[in-house]
Amino acid sequence: TFYNAIANDGKMIQPQLYKDSVVVINPQIASRVSIDSLKKALVFNITDGLCQPAKSDKVQIAGETGTIQFEDGSYIVEFCGSFPANAPQYSIIVSIHKERLPASDGLIAGDVFRQITEYIITYNKYFNSK
Repeated sequence: TFYNAIANDGKMIQPQLYKDSVVVINPQIASRVSIDSLKKALVFNITDGLCQPAKSDKVQIAGETGTIQFEDGSYIVEFCGSFPANAPQYSIIVSIHKERLPASDGLIAGDVFRQITEYIITYNKYFNSK
């Protein structure tokens, strides 16, 4: 929800599956300057940072990774992002449970995010009409 609010220029909405069910949680989570800085940082993560496995040749992506290790030694690797970065239409979180290493969030979850993104772009009328 937080990363989605950044993609929405600071407007936090309840996660949804349908456009007709928009519920605003907070109309502005931070100043415009802060939101713009965060957007640039999330794009930089993809272009020059640790999130490069999420980079697509088809659309600019903004996003961030994360890894959680549990007491039993298993992991959750995540990538949360939005696209297209300059005018987001989608925000997605990929969360994968790994029993053991390797547990690289950007490499594993970022790559899955990229594959989902490119599938949506390939089969979505919004992107194909542009």
